[in-house]
Amino acid sequence: MKKSLLIILIFLFSLPISSQVFEESHVQDLVKKGTDHIYNAAADSAEFYISKAEKYIPDHPVIPLMRAMTILWANIPIIPEELFLNMELQLDSAVELARMQDPDFENPEMIFFAMASYGLLAEYYADQDYMMKAVGEANRAYGLMKKGFEIVDEYPEFLLTTGLYNYFREKYPEKHPVYKPFLWFFRSGDMVLGLEQLKRACEESFLTKVEAHVYLSYIYLRYEYNPKLAQQYLSALCKMYPNNYYAKAKYLESLANPEDFKSVPIDVIYSLITHESPYYKLAGYVFLGYFEEKIVKNAEKAEYAYRLGLKYGQELPSHGEFFKSFGYLGLGRILVTTGRGEEAEEFLDLALNYAETEQVEEEAKNLLSKL
Repeated sequence: MKKSLLIILIFLFSLPISSQVFEESHVQDLVKKGTDHIYNAAADSAEFYISKAEKYIPDHPVIPLMRAMTILWANIPIIPEELFLNMELQLDSAVELARMQDPDFENPEMIFFAMASYGLLAEYYADQDYMMKAVGEANRAYGLMKKGFEIVDEYPEFLLTTGLYNYFREKYPEKHPVYKPFLWFFRSGDMVLGLEQLKRACEESFLTKVEAHVYLSYIYLRYEYNPKLAQQYLSALCKMYPNNYYAKAKYLESLANPEDFKSVPIDVIYSLITHESPYYKLAGYVFLGYFEEKIVKNAEKAEYAYRLGLKYGQELPSHGEFFKSFGYLGLGRILVTTGRGEEAEEFLDLALNYAETEQVEEEAKNLLSKL
């Protein structure tokens, strides 16, 4: 990805709302139900509860923010530009409503909503390589984030933002030293404290609980290389939101080793295959290939599934890097075993090109060394 560290730090802070937002329990209940439907990719049901909540709080920033989140989770991880135009409108509206109620951004609730909106905008602009726009939104979000550092103990929803900052402020430049020069104006972090805060967010937060599960599992998959720990958070998400295909794909990734994949829920693989999005078809067929290769021991079916998944991957120039690398690695293994070394080398090189984990990188290099 071509994001600067500033963008990477900020886009992680795209959040739903805090538990201190509403004094009336029935409004909290409507928003909670709406958010549950958002994460379960049930856009129509989510809008039903958003509209009901809007009758009680028509000028509250949570309403447009939830509508933006509905668009995001109905299409994650790929948001077409025409859909983003509506999402952008909702996020801009959320910021303006927050500013109208709290011009100096001193109220924790309004800080939270504005920060979430800026973060979502920064994430999208960065993914689309609109770097100047992304930096602008990121700067605004960081300014509000600093206020959250001081009130995290009082407002548990800020555990997620503070925990992510504490962890990535130190871990990201450790993994990517090229970004160290960009960090001089960021306050220092604490990786151990950051992980503890994220774990607390999973237990103590109200509506940031899901995001805490998502990002903690991401850290264990991509940075701590501890898929066993990622499994517990992703498994919980799949149980809470059975129609959340993003959680399903990541859960299968956490199981992606020969021992754990013996217990893989095959129905999850097939549900990804039948999804209309090429991103989930890519993931589903790659994991089907792995299942056929490692569990069923049918190299011919495995090769077919890998190739089919990677064909869908060609439709995604900037998404699905892990699934592509995992598929190319699996295909390379089969080609090495069947004596097709020249073609194997081509695919193993592609696995390295897309590699996002040490596991894939090390195995691809080891296979290449034997050709």
